[in-house]
Amino acid sequence: MRKSERIPVDETARLHPNGWSSLEVRLLDCSTGGFRAVCEARVRIGDSVTLELPGLEPAKAWVTWCHGKEFGARFVEPFPLDRANLAAAGDEVLLARLLVERAAAHRANLREREERLRERIRQTLPIRRS
Repeated sequence: MRKSERIPVDETARLHPNGWSSLEVRLLDCSTGGFRAVCEARVRIGDSVTLELPGLEPAKAWVTWCHGKEFGARFVEPFPLDRANLAAAGDEVLLARLLVERAAAHRANLREREERLRERIRQTLPIRRS
């Protein structure tokens, strides 16, 4: 169960999936407890990884879920989010991600997830009230 709120970001980071290689990942959201990212390499649930961001010590984490090129991981130690210089995802980026996730949930017939995503989309839409 997630204990800290994840903040939508749009940031490139370095991931070390083992002791001898690294690859570039795109962070989608991050919190003091974990992160969600997309990468071309395949990671597996239970893998130990290290996330590297400029200006911070490398952070060790465990992969907790994977779906296609997207995965989530939980940090071993609380991540110093307040010291990280992460680029926040704009409303357009967040809305685009939510729409893609909702379409995937619809195709997979995941009705509860689709409904939760619809509500998040409604909350994100820039609606002007007169």
